[in-house]
Amino acid sequence: MSTVINGGGNDQAAGLRDIFGAELCQIICIASTLDPDSTIHLGHGTAHSIKQLGHRVLLVDEVPLADRKTMSGFLYPVRYDLGQVFTNSIDLPRSVKQIEENLWYATSVKLRPEITNRFAKHPPLDERLLTHEFNIDYVIFPTIDPQANVVSYLGSNVKRILVTATDHASLKKALVMVRQMASLQLNEPFAVLIVGGEDESAGLAAFERLQSASETALEQPLESIGWIKSLTAERVEIDTDDMSLNPVRKGVKQEFVLPQGFFKAISAKITA
Repeated sequence: MSTVINGGGNDQAAGLRDIFGAELCQIICIASTLDPDSTIHLGHGTAHSIKQLGHRVLLVDEVPLADRKTMSGFLYPVRYDLGQVFTNSIDLPRSVKQIEENLWYATSVKLRPEITNRFAKHPPLDERLLTHEFNIDYVIFPTIDPQANVVSYLGSNVKRILVTATDHASLKKALVMVRQMASLQLNEPFAVLIVGGEDESAGLAAFERLQSASETALEQPLESIGWIKSLTAERVEIDTDDMSLNPVRKGVKQEFVLPQGFFKAISAKITA
């Protein structure tokens, strides 16, 4: 495998910075056209890599259990969800689990329904983290549905990264995600990472097609941060009755195997 990588809050947020002497964390929204399981592993690997650079990282996992095919539960056991925090049912520390030094984990599966039902309340997650003195540097939010109104509940300092495969269906889905995220980072291009394809030239061609469509249809500039050659593996799903592994019967039948060098490269880009 090989990797090729190219090199404000409101007044209340400012008040929080003055009180605690810390800045609001940066929200890294990794929008992915890959399958849900690959998207989770993409975010997990990125969070670990950033943590190893000495930064304090919170991984927010929003993929429902029903959408996971290769894992029987969440990455780490948790009792409460951020959706409960935003309805003021519980305090934030009860939903955020420290996994190891500089790495925290939380689920947000319940947040979207609460937003849809208009039960979720501000302040956003970055301000809540400061209030409870977590002093997180980066919140990693991998998602297959980057709706701007959902991401806004995480914070105001949002950096968008789009990860997509090279096939036509993935690029079409990627363009939809560009439109969804367009209001999060106004007047700036956002980063696109191409995964898979026969070679780097195929990856570059895929980016150019996406960039042309984005500028023509949405007037949204994109920035290529590279291409990664990745293997694909046949997917299996877990039978929760006997915990056996069986071939996937519905949906995508293959998943990407991402090399460790990719996570180091993308984390360097995020923290630059």
